[in-house]
Amino acid sequence: MINTPPRPSDTHGFSTQAADSLRTPSGTRALITSDHDTIRRWAARHSAVPATGEATVSGPATVTVNDGGAGIRFNFPGAGFFRPITWDEWFGNFEAHHLAFAVDEEVADRAYAIWQEHGGGHGRDRSDWFEAERQLDRPGAGQGARYRLIKRNSVA
Repeated sequence: MINTPPRPSDTHGFSTQAADSLRTPSGTRALITSDHDTIRRWAARHSAVPATGEATVSGPATVTVNDGGAGIRFNFPGAGFFRPITWDEWFGNFEAHHLAFAVDEEVADRAYAIWQEHGGGHGRDRSDWFEAERQLDRPGAGQGARYRLIKRNSVA
């Protein structure tokens, strides 16, 4: 089960301990967390709004989803297909279904980790960014918003 508080070795509060088991075919590392504040920060960075397609106490079903019953999603600007819900309701479902939040590592996450490895400071922002793009093999990559919700016990 992944339920660790953010540590200095984490990337923006995401655990990388179990990430190797979730590598995509491109080799991109998945970052995993169950920390509510970290998830909220990620959502804010991507203008994502908590949402559901299923019937809940707060409203009717709006979209048929096939996700094993968790029913939580995010709406993004220009792609709001699901019914918006509160963070309390979203995290209530998140915890009730024992989920972890996994996102593909982004250039910004990797660049930040590289910057930290160099001790922070000024003057390396462009070279750290280009190195992150090289490591992720994604030149010109912008802010992605790929995420998935997984059962915590499926990540060992």
